[in-house]
Amino acid sequence: MHLKRLRVSNFRSLEEIDVEFDSLVSVIIGPNAIGKTTILEAIRLAKAVLSPRTPNEANQTLNSLGITSPHIPQGMFPAAVTSNSNKLTEIGAVFKMEAEEVQNVRNLLPKLVPILAQQSIGINFGTHAQAMAFFASDQGKVAMKLANDQLEKACNLIENTSTLILNLTINFLSNTIGGSHPIHQLIFAALEQALPPTKSLFSYFPADRAMPIGEQPVQLGAADTNNQLESYNSQPQVKYHRLKHTIFNAIIRSGEGRDDLTQNFKLIFDRILKGRALGEIGINQIGMLSIPIIDVETGVQFDIDGLSSGEKGLILTFLLISQSIERNGLILLDEPELHLNPAVCRDLLQFLVDEYAIKKNMQAIVCSHSAEILAGAFDRQDCALFHLRSGTSLAKVRQNDRGEIRDALRRLGSSESEALLYKGTVSVEGIHDVEVLQTGFDDILRRYRLRERGGRGQVEKDISELQRAELNGDEIGSHFFVFDHDGKPNRIKDSQKVKLLQLERFCIENYLLDIEIITDLTREREFAEDPLANVTQTRDIMKRLALSQLSEIAARAAFRELGLETVAFDMSVLCQEGSLKIAAGISEKIGEIITTLTGLQNEDFSARFTLLWEAKIQELRLLWDDKWRELCNGKRLLEDMRKDGHLRGDILRLKRRIIGEMKNKKTEAWRSLDSLIRNLLGSE
Repeated sequence: MHLKRLRVSNFRSLEEIDVEFDSLVSVIIGPNAIGKTTILEAIRLAKAVLSPRTPNEANQTLNSLGITSPHIPQGMFPAAVTSNSNKLTEIGAVFKMEAEEVQNVRNLLPKLVPILAQQSIGINFGTHAQAMAFFASDQGKVAMKLANDQLEKACNLIENTSTLILNLTINFLSNTIGGSHPIHQLIFAALEQALPPTKSLFSYFPADRAMPIGEQPVQLGAADTNNQLESYNSQPQVKYHRLKHTIFNAIIRSGEGRDDLTQNFKLIFDRILKGRALGEIGINQIGMLSIPIIDVETGVQFDIDGLSSGEKGLILTFLLISQSIERNGLILLDEPELHLNPAVCRDLLQFLVDEYAIKKNMQAIVCSHSAEILAGAFDRQDCALFHLRSGTSLAKVRQNDRGEIRDALRRLGSSESEALLYKGTVSVEGIHDVEVLQTGFDDILRRYRLRERGGRGQVEKDISELQRAELNGDEIGSHFFVFDHDGKPNRIKDSQKVKLLQLERFCIENYLLDIEIITDLTREREFAEDPLANVTQTRDIMKRLALSQLSEIAARAAFRELGLETVAFDMSVLCQEGSLKIAAGISEKIGEIITTLTGLQNEDFSARFTLLWEAKIQELRLLWDDKWRELCNGKRLLEDMRKDGHLRGDILRLKRRIIGEMKNKKTEAWRSLDSLIRNLLGSE
């Protein structure tokens, strides 16, 4: 059940917002105290009051938000909700149901009829015997028939629209709170209540992650079940007291539960908290539950309590998402970056989307003021980015809304904080270079800010400007540049703060021309219509396409040798003083151009060009026959393979898969690039 539309009026700092969510993951960004958390609290409140899963969910949520108090049960406190108590506070939420959920509603109708019948007459029977006696009476039969008709009508409408609506209204003048779609509210609650206690369709992950210190008592049975149910929404902060409970319950539930837990830990450590591993869970020397964590690099083992609060919170969050969120569920996640290194934050959103949102068809609404999460949401087609600017403006940021992005980053203060968050900036030519390096060498680059500069010319311009500023004594930070060879050796030298790496091969894609990996990837429908038969066929195709580039390279070499590259007007002559000097300079340049072209016209140009071209082809073919993978334009080769139908799909995704496989297999090309990057950054 996914939230498709939210309208909030007169709730805390939100005066009036109306937003539609059309992606699995929606990220709401903005600075502190603007109202991001209030959006999540509005959704949470509407759900808790109108469709509670437990008897205490509504009261506990109202109390936790300060709207009511357990000491004054009949009173409400407007100041906790609004600055204008004369106006209604309204929260409207429209949910879209999946086909299986609509079918579940139909299956639940017999159980819902007596509940609606009781609600319609305002009686809550104390025992089943009292209820049975009432439903056997004429009044009860009438109430049951009316309830059945209402539910049938509502169910037919839901089957046509796949929509459930929760509309919450708080009236402080009359001291009342309620909803306008009671049957929808009943159905929403029933869908959740039909699940086992270990599963939920809805869960709120608050920012106040107070992780417990030391040993916590582990409970079983009804008491723990109740705590687990309340931790989803009515008392979400309880989640963070239940780290060891969650792990322990997964272990004792079944052997399958232990295996799932181990796999989830491995996934988290492989993708987010890199360099860690899970040890053997058991009992320590004093009889307490022990969950050992291993530092892979040093082999040191320590208890899970030794992790930082941010790491423990992250582990618990993803364990709960994996184990307790039902397929098609919805989570509200507030400030997932809390207590986490920015390098971890950069991976967090991608991990959430790839491993949970997509695989479980789970909707996530995330509030953040992290520049890393913002950038991650902006780069993904399956994420929507919203910028909360005020209590009346929640704007969706489109891919071409660069102005909105710049404004958001400025308000987040990211430019001022970069020097504190990162060890330096690594600049590359293009966006594909960023993705390839992050995928293949994240363990080296996680503490560095990666930026694409839009080509070789811009890279060289940036290097010159930075080194000039460095010479002037300006504080520029540490900058590293990785750029292609392009057949043009670089003449710029390193300085103390500006370090350069010109690749040894033509471009970064040349390191990705791994014949075995590309052959294997053509067997995946995502990357090829028809698989290539074997590595020999793949090598032949790639080599043929690489050698087809020789014609253009030979033509350019012949063009240069004939002096045609110099047939261009040097505009620097216009910078001289006085019209006579400028005119003389222009005249001299015109004369040089005429002399060059006249000389070529007096010769058999075609014959001379052809001879030069053929000689260059012969020379290059001998060299390229063995080293075509290093010397060809690798970027163009991969594109040509796609044009010829040997590959298909998103080329960036293909490159990321190739470098990922190279990293896993520690191929020669990957080791070569790894060594170059480590030398650039001064890493061992």
